[in-house]
Amino acid sequence: MKLKNTFLIGIIAMAGLSSCVSESLKIDGQTTDKVAKGYMKLDVSQLNPEVTRAQSQVTNYPVKIYDAEGNVVESYEAVSQVPSMVVLAVGNYTVESHTPGVIEKKMSYPYYKGGKEMEIIQNYTTQVEVVCKMENSRIQVSYDADFLNTFETWTITIDDGSETVLTFTEKDGNSPAAVYWYFDPADNVTELTLNFRATTKSGSTVSARRTLTKESASETYNTDETFTGGDAVVINFTPTENTEGQVVGINISASVTFEETSGDATLDVTDAGLQEDPNQGGGGDDPQTEVPITLNLPENMTVSAATEKSKGDTYIKCDDGIKSIKVNIVSTSGEMIESLRDLNTNYGVDFINGAEIVDNQQVVKLFEDLNQPLSVPSQGDIDYTFPIGNFFGLLGFLSGQHTFNMVVEDMNGKKKNGSLTLTVE
Repeated sequence: MKLKNTFLIGIIAMAGLSSCVSESLKIDGQTTDKVAKGYMKLDVSQLNPEVTRAQSQVTNYPVKIYDAEGNVVESYEAVSQVPSMVVLAVGNYTVESHTPGVIEKKMSYPYYKGGKEMEIIQNYTTQVEVVCKMENSRIQVSYDADFLNTFETWTITIDDGSETVLTFTEKDGNSPAAVYWYFDPADNVTELTLNFRATTKSGSTVSARRTLTKESASETYNTDETFTGGDAVVINFTPTENTEGQVVGINISASVTFEETSGDATLDVTDAGLQEDPNQGGGGDDPQTEVPITLNLPENMTVSAATEKSKGDTYIKCDDGIKSIKVNIVSTSGEMIESLRDLNTNYGVDFINGAEIVDNQQVVKLFEDLNQPLSVPSQGDIDYTFPIGNFFGLLGFLSGQHTFNMVVEDMNGKKKNGSLTLTVE
């Protein structure tokens, strides 16, 4: 009898898989309940995934299926291990998937997570698409060449009101890697407080305090003013000097890319000037004094290899003659950073820490080899147009955000700076 019953149970199991309904039968005094079943087919993807070497592949994302009571009914270590068809009892379920591991307040890579409710219907295949969105936000700081030449040490803190504060110092390097920061929705973060304190190479101590809000953005894409997962904030620092070369202020600019958008918007950051330690001297002209320098950068834009080059033209004019034009590039693309390092190695043109354009024939050689010829100005020239559009061909295949920071100095030592962010989808 034992052999017979085992054989009967095997036959019933096979019938259940083929018809999705097993009849109520009595075997050795036990009743097998009638269970209606259906099928699930799963697809997991990321929304606008970032290009980063640290990012896990979607195929490695673990998957869990919960029933209506929140119990785990199926669990897989990776999407790649999910069968092409999953058999489930009729009912309501939730499917979840995420980046391997647990999200932390501060991470070096983006963390994605997504969930989808579904209903399993008898003898029917339910197609489930789980889209994983970024749960944390990218925060990056950028220093131009003048900043690095001015300050010996610095501490920058960004406080979102939680128990943990994000800190950048000179120990993080001249081009710090982006930090992926988790804004807990329960904290309802609507404002970031930025504190800046630094020591110049001449020994003066300077400090500044700013606030950043999404409400102040030049463009808005939704009514939510809280910082959420998927936002990306880039903060740029540039010191300002008077005609005697003394540091009298700092220019802090910021941009934000909102979740589920490809374009970025400028955040309004009030520049009240960098305060010098009274014990260290200082003083000088009002940093808000008008400077006779024109720097007309285009508006931030989304570009591709096919974008018209002239859209990147940046017009520069110095009434007292051009002395220096420095360009540094900050990028979210690891491939772009590697390309810029190669340019420095092969041509001696360092766009990462700030490349001098004036009288630099290596810049001319570089763009000739890229089949994007340009000319460079000489000291004393009154005006010049720097063709940022010459980079479009290089950027067109490197998705991410690429920020061009420019500092123009005239023959009297007066300076003006600005930035342009190009987004490649």
